[in-house]
Amino acid sequence: MDRLKSIDRISGWMSVISSWTLLAMTLIVGFEVFSRYALNSPTIWAWDVNVQLMLLLLMFGLAECYRRDAHVRVDILTSALSPRGRAILDVLYAPVFFLITIIVVWTGWEYFHQAFERNQTAPTIFAPPLWPIKFAIPLGGAVLLLTGVTKLIRDLRIAFGGAADRFEAGQ
Repeated sequence: MDRLKSIDRISGWMSVISSWTLLAMTLIVGFEVFSRYALNSPTIWAWDVNVQLMLLLLMFGLAECYRRDAHVRVDILTSALSPRGRAILDVLYAPVFFLITIIVVWTGWEYFHQAFERNQTAPTIFAPPLWPIKFAIPLGGAVLLLTGVTKLIRDLRIAFGGAADRFEAGQ
């Protein structure tokens, strides 16, 4: 039980980083617009930084979105199911989720490792290194995988008649 809550906390902290990333992106875009139009002096770095921050925002927000069951989906059929019925459906879907998530972690690691070995940089004037941000792919995927394991454990408990282990918001 404590391990599940620990994974929830990791997911929550990554979500906090993701939220701050959105704020940083907003400020950078605002600065770029001001610099470009008010000062007639566009930056060479704002686009590159925001592209990298967008990847961080996405990869660090995935696990928390999944944990809170906040992802986009059509729930016309599942909304009519009982919590136990939804849990059974989620257990049946879990192998597909794990397969996709393992592919993201595996290929993300290869993508990061290749960029690290080659010291790859963005093909722009600013040319920031790409390997630090590419590390967000396997890291975010790994936390999503762990979050999927905790969700599967909770769904199995519900499916087999146990009490639902509800997480506290913000943990």
